[in-house]
Amino acid sequence: MAHRRTLRGLIWASLTLRLAGLVFDAFWHAEHSDFDAVTGNEMIEHLRTVHLPIYIGVFFVVVTTALALLRQIERSERGAALPIAFAGALISAAAESWHSYTHMQLSTHGGPLAASVSFLGVAFISLSTGYTRHMDFIPPPLGRMGYLARRARSSAAMRR
Repeated sequence: MAHRRTLRGLIWASLTLRLAGLVFDAFWHAEHSDFDAVTGNEMIEHLRTVHLPIYIGVFFVVVTTALALLRQIERSERGAALPIAFAGALISAAAESWHSYTHMQLSTHGGPLAASVSFLGVAFISLSTGYTRHMDFIPPPLGRMGYLARRARSSAAMRR
């Protein structure tokens, strides 16, 4: 399984892709302010083209946070940051799914609330992923003895 820094980098890359999709969506809607889908096929085409980068980013955020969480579980590491990031990814994915569903109903009334919930999920991911950055500098305990105790013991042995 990938190293923690690699997974964290992939999480940030996925979040960046998602953000790029949101920016593209905002620019597209600014350029096409008169767009109003009246049929389900028109809305599917809109979601398939304009919203696709957002959905790809959401998918990869869920996958990368899940991989990071599985790595943590596999290595019996402790910490709440990655479970929180994964929960945030699921919240964000659920909100985007809800947003898509309301679009498919040719309604825009649920959009702001769905976007707010999705942003909350992204905030959880960003804050907890940023927190795990500090975890790379904390060496793991080695066996029954902690890192510092083992290092002090080996330093004392080298002085003899």
